[in-house]
Amino acid sequence: MKYIVFFALVLLTIAAIDNQTKQKSIEEQHPSLFRALKNMALLQEQSQQLDYSRLINAINDLESEIAQNREDENGSFNKDFLSNNADQEFYENQITQYQVEVSQHEVDLADLTEARNTLQQLLNDGIKEQQDVTLLRNQLDQQIKTDAANTAAQLQEYDDSAAAIDEALNLLTSLKNADTLVQVKDKLKTHLSKQNVFFQPLIVALTDIAQSNFANQELISKVTNLLNQLRTSLLESRLQLVVSSQSLEALNKGLLTTYEDKLNILSTVVLPDLRESIEIKDTEIKAKTNLLNDAKSNLQDAQDNLKATQDAWIVRANLNSKLVQQYDTDLSLIQQVKSSFDRAGIKQ
Repeated sequence: MKYIVFFALVLLTIAAIDNQTKQKSIEEQHPSLFRALKNMALLQEQSQQLDYSRLINAINDLESEIAQNREDENGSFNKDFLSNNADQEFYENQITQYQVEVSQHEVDLADLTEARNTLQQLLNDGIKEQQDVTLLRNQLDQQIKTDAANTAAQLQEYDDSAAAIDEALNLLTSLKNADTLVQVKDKLKTHLSKQNVFFQPLIVALTDIAQSNFANQELISKVTNLLNQLRTSLLESRLQLVVSSQSLEALNKGLLTTYEDKLNILSTVVLPDLRESIEIKDTEIKAKTNLLNDAKSNLQDAQDNLKATQDAWIVRANLNSKLVQQYDTDLSLIQQVKSSFDRAGIKQ
């Protein structure tokens, strides 16, 4: 009966330890040991000469197995520690590498964008210059045509005036009556209306001639001289107009050629080159943007992998702590059982 009491004491001791450590019961933790103890109690009732060696051997084997499991777990934990450190270092190096790539791509993209904006500004300026030069070219071309028309009209006036003077001179030479004098005055008024400087003295002279009944040959001679002077002045003015108009026309046509050359260079060289350069920059920007996005994606993946590795290590470390604690608890429990056996006088 003392062994039955001992068995009960063992179970009570185990239960007390279980309550203190808040672990599962020995029946749940080690069902084979529990069955062995239960069978031992049943055999004890049948025979007072029960052999405990097999039970003690089983307990010793279980203790060795738990100790070995504890050692194996610590060995596996150390390997996992080294592997986890290597993984973390790998991902940290990747993060550093991708951070450098992202920074470099961002700098390159900023430079490309700035260069592209500069080219776009140059293109806008070139288009504006083309519009301005086109306007100046059109205005100058119209001015050349207007000047030519005005010059032609002025030359025609000079020619008409000179012809009228010649006719007046002829009339004065054959002056015979008042009717002829009236014809001279009308001719001069019609064709010399813009030559006021010479016209007024002629009218005065012709009036004096009419009042003197054509007898004042001195006045007739004076009028003839004035007409000849006027004709000479008209021819000189005509010549000056021709020279100045030709000079102005040559200057304007030279400037017009400059405008045409400028427009030709803008339309065939400058603007096409700028547009082509912008297209190239756009292609480079697109490629660099793709590289930047890839680097950012790789960086995010590396950061996620590092976080996952760190989280996995926390889980692994907690698991190791729980397993080792459980093994230590099991080994402590077995030692208490052995101590109970010793106090009960049960020897192997």
